[in-house]
Amino acid sequence: MIYLDNAATTWPKPNQVIEAVANSMKYYGANPGRSAHKMAIRTSEKVYECRELIADFFGLSNPANVVFTQNATMALNIAIHGILKAGDHAICTVMDHNSVLRPLFAKSPDVEVSYLGADGEGAISIADLEALIKPNTRLVIMTHVSNVCGTVLPVEAAAELCHNHGILFLLDASQSAGIINIDMQQMKIDLLAAPGHKGLYGPMGMGLLCINHNLDLNPIIQGGTGSYSKELAQPLELPDRLECGTLNLPGICGLAEGIRYINRIGIDTIGEHEAKLTAYLLDGLSHIKDISIIGKKDTLGRTGVVSFTHAKKDCVDISSYLSSNYSIATRSMYHCAYKAHESLGTSDAGTVRVSMGIFNTLSEIKILLYALKNMI
Repeated sequence: MIYLDNAATTWPKPNQVIEAVANSMKYYGANPGRSAHKMAIRTSEKVYECRELIADFFGLSNPANVVFTQNATMALNIAIHGILKAGDHAICTVMDHNSVLRPLFAKSPDVEVSYLGADGEGAISIADLEALIKPNTRLVIMTHVSNVCGTVLPVEAAAELCHNHGILFLLDASQSAGIINIDMQQMKIDLLAAPGHKGLYGPMGMGLLCINHNLDLNPIIQGGTGSYSKELAQPLELPDRLECGTLNLPGICGLAEGIRYINRIGIDTIGEHEAKLTAYLLDGLSHIKDISIIGKKDTLGRTGVVSFTHAKKDCVDISSYLSSNYSIATRSMYHCAYKAHESLGTSDAGTVRVSMGIFNTLSEIKILLYALKNMI
């Protein structure tokens, strides 16, 4: 298979990630933080080791402020529902994923939401963002990279603006973690949500929420934490306040190895590899009749998430053809981000999305272009 659906989840996984998942069930099978026997202590140490790796990776000063979740969607929900209260105002962008838009919609009408528009390439204006700020604006949420067209949003400038106005800034790093360097301290990012299974090369069912300050987030789930067991109230300290029940230890161990894998290769090397493949793909698509590239037409200000449409063929039919005839995996339709399609002009039929990773090769992109030419 030629796997070009890395924006959904990266595949294949590095061998050391697979081995770490298997070893976790062989050697670290006890619940962390729940017992005093040797295996439980070893497990707790393994979990904290992963928190330290994540904190260092994202420039977070306190590893205890790394909260493990099921995925980025859960991390975003914890942040949005945990921060926003009745009477607050929140700002997001039309390029955001439904993992942002739906929790915000669920808060209405108690919480007012403003949507920052984007141009036909998915780019936004910081001046337009500032114009939306109100006295009761509590939170700005922004995707780092569009999961539809790969456009990189100016999150550093947005976070600086929020910092100057005393507004919290939540970054959705679902399409950037492991691909673009992120330093929460330097970039003044208050909260960061990311999946473990995409650019961080961890297993599915793994996500994280990084909290840059001692914010008082209202927990949306309560339960056992292994701490303060005599108290009925949820603990105040992180990560216990936002982590309940048994953790996904195989996912945590796999994620730790995924981050180590990235650290060994280097994010810059990964970015350069994806840029090379993206440049070749964009050039090739531009020479195929009736195909339109959605978003930026070159590698400046974008990642390896590339969407396109065909003037005469349905995007689902294109993806099905590529899979059936060439074993090429792509994604079609709306990618859980319909407002983005409205801005990009693809709301009628969606797009075919090609998304690359470190394991893809130039030969695979050449086969994709060959397949598309043959189809047409």
